[in-house]
Amino acid sequence: MGRKSTRGLAVFLRGLITFMVVMTLATAGWAGGQAANFTLPSAIDGKEISLSQFSGKVVLLNFITFVCGPCRDEMPDLNRIYLENSGKGFVVIGIGLSSQPADLRFLAKQLGLNYPLLVGTDKVSKDYGGVDIVPTTFIIDRGGNIAHKITGAKTKEHFEKLIRPLL
Repeated sequence: MGRKSTRGLAVFLRGLITFMVVMTLATAGWAGGQAANFTLPSAIDGKEISLSQFSGKVVLLNFITFVCGPCRDEMPDLNRIYLENSGKGFVVIGIGLSSQPADLRFLAKQLGLNYPLLVGTDKVSKDYGGVDIVPTTFIIDRGGNIAHKITGAKTKEHFEKLIRPLL
């Protein structure tokens, strides 16, 4: 009887370890992996902006949609972080997915955003792992590596804890 229970436990633990290894490998690309470059138009003036323009800076890349309430809630905090740290080699870039440029312009004006808000594409979403949940935020270090991936709305304090060591 004891032998059967031990065998079942061993099979369970082996399966659990396998699952954990697979999940670690599946998400490891987001921590320490190189951020994909992109060139997208600004929703404000249509000017093209590339991630590579911000080489050597810490970049907070925030994926949103126009209809996302939690996105709207955290954007003023992101704007404050941007204004407080832009002189330290830090930039915030918003990317609007599944959103019309006119809607994004309205949103930027309504919230008084000072950081670039770009019109996203399926390709940029796919290049960042298929952004399915918004807001999704990536923090990119000065070397162009993804240091953090954050899913869901967070507070100013939460973002500052992640950004501060990179500045």
